[in-house]
Amino acid sequence: MVMNYLKKRVEEAASEKEIERPDWVSEKNASLQAWEYVEQLKKEKALYIKRHHKITDFLAQKTYQIKGSDVAIALKINRASLMNTSSYSPHFRKYLDSVNAELMAAKEAKIQKAKNTPSRGSIRSSKDELVQANTELKNRVSKLEEQKTEELVRYAFDQLPLPVKKKLGID
Repeated sequence: MVMNYLKKRVEEAASEKEIERPDWVSEKNASLQAWEYVEQLKKEKALYIKRHHKITDFLAQKTYQIKGSDVAIALKINRASLMNTSSYSPHFRKYLDSVNAELMAAKEAKIQKAKNTPSRGSIRSSKDELVQANTELKNRVSKLEEQKTEELVRYAFDQLPLPVKKKLGID
């Protein structure tokens, strides 16, 4: 039974390694290198999205998106030839847009999940909400301070039953 499981895992790993290339990718030009590099970056960006939970982790677009200029710089290719003038450029752009759309959808799902998680107090609140809560609390404290506490204490003692008053020594 364990042996069957291990064989199945080896077959799955082998099938993952044999990712089928799109038909516009060729070894004769830079399309193969560009496609492989984008696949590698796609895994890295997906891992970043998976590991980060705060909304602020996704403020910079470079953390979850792949730019054609970054691919061109890494492969030491002219950006214009990679993105515009080559025969594979329209296909590469379309592929890059689809990869970025997938990454954006994963990021949006992660952010939505982060928004839907139970609040951890003031950490999840915005600055405006915190300022408003602070002013409300200050107003409440000032109203309580304005109340005549001595009158309230006398009223509370007057409401006590007679046996309790005698035990406390209050006439």
